[in-house]
Amino acid sequence: MRRTTRPAAADRSAPEGPSITTTTERSLAGYRLLRRIATGDRADVFLATVDRAESDAADAASLVAVRVYTSSVSGESIATEIEAMAADTSESLPALYDVAALDDGRCCLAVERMPGPTLAGLLLGRTLDPGEAVTILAPIVVAVAELAATGYVHTRLSANDVIIDAAGRPRIIGLGALQRMPGPGNEALRTDLMRTGHEVLADLIGDVVQATRPAGVFDEPLEIIRAALATRPFVACERAVERALFDAATPTPITGVAVRPRRTALPGRMMAPQTPQPDAPAPEETPRRSRRGALSVLAEIAQLPVPVPSADRVAEMADRDHAATLVGRLRRRLAARRRPVLVGGLIGGAALVMLLTLVPPAPADEGTAAEPASTPQSDPEAPAAAEPSQSSASATNDGSKVPVSDAEAEPDLDAVSAAAHLLELRASCLASLDQACLAQVAQPDSAIERADLDLLAQARSGSAMPPDSFALDAIAVTAEMGSAVLLSVPYLDAQREPASLLVMRGEAGWRLRELFG
Repeated sequence: MRRTTRPAAADRSAPEGPSITTTTERSLAGYRLLRRIATGDRADVFLATVDRAESDAADAASLVAVRVYTSSVSGESIATEIEAMAADTSESLPALYDVAALDDGRCCLAVERMPGPTLAGLLLGRTLDPGEAVTILAPIVVAVAELAATGYVHTRLSANDVIIDAAGRPRIIGLGALQRMPGPGNEALRTDLMRTGHEVLADLIGDVVQATRPAGVFDEPLEIIRAALATRPFVACERAVERALFDAATPTPITGVAVRPRRTALPGRMMAPQTPQPDAPAPEETPRRSRRGALSVLAEIAQLPVPVPSADRVAEMADRDHAATLVGRLRRRLAARRRPVLVGGLIGGAALVMLLTLVPPAPADEGTAAEPASTPQSDPEAPAAAEPSQSSASATNDGSKVPVSDAEAEPDLDAVSAAAHLLELRASCLASLDQACLAQVAQPDSAIERADLDLLAQARSGSAMPPDSFALDAIAVTAEMGSAVLLSVPYLDAQREPASLLVMRGEAGWRLRELFG
């Protein structure tokens, strides 16, 4: 992490927080602060970019959010935020990019910038469909479960702590309310903390359900979490609530959320707007500014008019003979380098004559004998050409790790057929205790992969592995969300409730993500 020394002329007696920067040109811990975007009791948040030298000014830099914490914030609270963001696998928390300590002892974090409306603002302006409510609540419930699995609880999860990002996905902020669960031996404190997390989750679900029309669709999820809170001893119920949400409605995209796509980097050159503004000054009248002040006047640059070519200029460009221009340019280049080109041509011609002289021509009988030999190779349907393909296909069937072709190795199956094939392959992998085989079935770092690895470890230690007997011919699609498909997988035992299977499609094809039930 690069650090920048504060100027000697700065007022070191000035108060902390808002006084750390007054212009868009101030640098802090290797980042150039563009503007302040939020101020709170714990920290000030700035829109920033990586501070670069003048020679690197043309290279685009990513936009980040820089949090500068006040000295009154405890180090344990900041450490809890850092650890939670680093351990997050559900991508529901902001991504952590950098950590720095300032000269005065304060802490500075560079995290992902998440533009978008809060859930509170969304609920204030409209009502939700049941599908939209599932799209909002299901990822939040999963995120709460992931936080609990890693040892953290969000004790103040409200609608103001949820942001709808550019992809229409809810993201959790307000990480100052995160608390670390106590270790073994403090089960009472651990249970109380988990109950507190479920209480705020129940309130958030109630707020979303209250704004959903028609009413009564999500009575079952509310009853599940309220019953868990009233039961002693307390038992977490995130998975049951998630299943009840998907059973109540099919997820649909959130409408009416105007979020600009997140720009990954600043453009190398700021482009002017397409519609010229009559009141804007002409480019000749704009005073010339230094490179150092460029970031402070981006708004003024964005208002410059676009120079539109005249009709005569367009007609002149259309009438120009571009081919003749290109030939003339090539002719002038050759004329300027006539001597090197002539010498190179003579050397090439002499080499060709010497080659033809030294290499004797092939005998006539060899030429005729070569013709029949080349005939089978040119025929794509000849048996000789088909043999290598067959041998390669058999090599693949024997267990080769390198497939012959994409069509043979990964057929273009629909979600139902792919799920049946993957579940059947997963059963054989578990039966043979083959961990490498499971890597071809489950998505990396997914919940089903972790569960299967635990089953393999238990089986290798001597424990019996309970078989999952599914009716693979009765799989049905429950919901589709882009590359993710939720399926209903019945058991062979008709007395059991069908399981829910989440499959994802990526570059490697269909893979299992999570199995509920």
